[in-house]
Amino acid sequence: MLNSFSKNLKDDISAGIAVFLVSVPLSLGIAMASGAPPLSGLITGIIGGLIVSQLSGSTLGINGTAAGLTVIILAAIQQLGFNAFLLAMVLAGLMQVGMGIVRAGVIAYYFPSSVINGMLYGIGLILFLKQIPHAVGYDRDYEGDVNFIQSDQYSSFSELSHMLNSLSPGAVLISLLSLASLLIWEFLIKDKHPLLRLLQGGLVALLVGVLANLLLANFYPVWELKNAHLVMIPVFEHPSDVLSQLYLPDFARLFDPKVYWFALTIALVASIETLLTVEAVDKLDPYKRITPTSRELIVQGIGNICAGFIGGLPMTQLIIRSSINIESGAKSRTAALVQSLLLLFTIIFIPGVFNLVPLASLASILLLAGYRLARPQVFENMYMAGKYHFIPFCATVLGLVLTDLLTGIAIGMSFALIAILIENYRGSFYLRETHIGNKTVLRLSEQVSFLNKANVQRTLKQLPPGSEVVIDATRSKFIDYDIFEIIQNFRSEAQLKGIKLTVENLRGYGTLPPPETVGAQTSASQQSLTPAEVLAILKEGNERFVNNLKSNRNLLEQVNDTRKGQFPIAIILSCIDSRTSVELIFDQGLGDVFSARVAGNVVNDDILGSMEFACKLAGSKLIVVLGHSLCGAVKGACADVELDHLTGLLQKIKPAVHAVRAEFDAKNPPEQPVLVQKVAERNVHLSVEQIRKQSPLLDGMAKAGQIDIVGAMYDVETGQVEFYADTQTAAACCQAHPAAVAPAVTNVIPIGLQALGKSAV
Repeated sequence: MLNSFSKNLKDDISAGIAVFLVSVPLSLGIAMASGAPPLSGLITGIIGGLIVSQLSGSTLGINGTAAGLTVIILAAIQQLGFNAFLLAMVLAGLMQVGMGIVRAGVIAYYFPSSVINGMLYGIGLILFLKQIPHAVGYDRDYEGDVNFIQSDQYSSFSELSHMLNSLSPGAVLISLLSLASLLIWEFLIKDKHPLLRLLQGGLVALLVGVLANLLLANFYPVWELKNAHLVMIPVFEHPSDVLSQLYLPDFARLFDPKVYWFALTIALVASIETLLTVEAVDKLDPYKRITPTSRELIVQGIGNICAGFIGGLPMTQLIIRSSINIESGAKSRTAALVQSLLLLFTIIFIPGVFNLVPLASLASILLLAGYRLARPQVFENMYMAGKYHFIPFCATVLGLVLTDLLTGIAIGMSFALIAILIENYRGSFYLRETHIGNKTVLRLSEQVSFLNKANVQRTLKQLPPGSEVVIDATRSKFIDYDIFEIIQNFRSEAQLKGIKLTVENLRGYGTLPPPETVGAQTSASQQSLTPAEVLAILKEGNERFVNNLKSNRNLLEQVNDTRKGQFPIAIILSCIDSRTSVELIFDQGLGDVFSARVAGNVVNDDILGSMEFACKLAGSKLIVVLGHSLCGAVKGACADVELDHLTGLLQKIKPAVHAVRAEFDAKNPPEQPVLVQKVAERNVHLSVEQIRKQSPLLDGMAKAGQIDIVGAMYDVETGQVEFYADTQTAAACCQAHPAAVAPAVTNVIPIGLQALGKSAV
């Protein structure tokens, strides 16, 4: 911790000095515009750095009095008097603490990034516009004003024309010299030597400005800047006289309703401005640290309570000073502490020295700060983000520049809400996947609100008659009743339009329980199933697969459930083709099926042994021989391919090739694709016959109704599995009269083999 502090100290001291330089005139200007004692703005800045910033979760935020509260403060002081206003501040602080305790800071996370970026850009433009008059010596408007309409009824734009009638050559010269020295220092000199980095360019600019004004006073007094063109900190004859400028709240007005009204107004406005600034500062933070917003409300409340007790002004986190802090290289809260200590030292010991600083020189620092916030690249980046971000961004910028901070934010939020509604209507609330033919899958998102109503209705209305539609609500955690009602009504409409509709996991409306989790097969579930029921499970699983659905499984839980044993319900012999993974095709999980794979799904002694293990020892109820279309092994057999060991494997498919060719006239052979498909189908039938002929054990179990052996064909183009009814054993008859056939199978299973059936192969 100590190493980190010492490592960052030089950067934090440098940044603290930069913030201090602009905090003095901004704090004084806002205090005077608010009708408060000049020192009150500086008091808030001191408390913000000494107390609030040290308790805050915001590492780089600077706290002080904000221009956005000027109108409220002025009205409160005029109606209540300054001491009663301080009481309202204390109460406002208590309200903020309460808001933080109930986690009201969460509303900060609902400010769109387009609005936050617009606020930063707009503040940069305002700062630039407002400092141009100060740079030429037109100082009628107070430093720190961010409102479009000023107290003198001029606007930010009209001020630019009025200033032409009051140009001060000395101010223009000083601002140009200060700006030039600032740019030269920051971009050419500062990085030449590590020690030079300790000296902020802003301080260099102010020193140049002070020196230039002193030279003008001595050599060309006509151009010298005096009085209103300089910073004006109250000067005290003795440091202890500062205490005379501290004011206490008027607790005699504790039951005055007006006090509570202004307290509530201050609490709400200050909290909103703080939360907006917190989001903006976190965006600017090069380390992307996240500020806990509810904690920020609590510490802001503590700060306002402290400021109210000694004569300060309402406090917020400040975007201009925070951005200067970040641009100046601050690394930690120490920068805010340094800024406050410098404010305190200046007020008590050297107010007269700081009063030599020309406002024109300060304007050069703020002009650069405004440019950094409103870089052209930011505008370009927001344009590239798309119109649904760019339009709210522009609305926020224009709103800030042409009105005030809160009104501009409200305008930006309104446009952002409209953009969200339009984007929500035009965009997808589901993932749309079109498969073979006219099948459409609509997968509902986690939150489906009434905002999706128009989009849902439009989408369902556009579905053509005779199409296949799947509505999957598996992922949904909340579905508004309006959406639920639309889907329910569509069930009837789908029947009238001949639409094949599948609705998966629509578990009601409102906050939904999680979908039922499918667990691994157990001994009890395995033994309770009949071969026909297992076949139905596989068919249902394939139907889900074809509809791009899948059961809700927790595979990690299934790993845990099957660690001591396995109870698969079927063994499936399939090809090694990479497109024929049976667990996916039949939507099965860990421990549900045995999978035997060999090119061409042919039968040999090893495969038969595996099937006998699966059915007699492990309890599986179904054997499936699964062929597939476009099979490479079948193509090779049809083409008489020979290749080392592959030659022997393909020979096992030859009987199917010969059988199919025998069905056709030799003079009129089938086309190659037709031949391959028919051979693949015949190969499945022959494999089923081989299993029955070559394994008396499996044949006997099938005749006894204990298992069934079926053939099936998988279409690699559609995902559909077709089961061949003519390959199934007459299991129904056997199950109806089990005693008649039970003696046909007389196998004694050693105890060791019974145990083997429960373990992994």
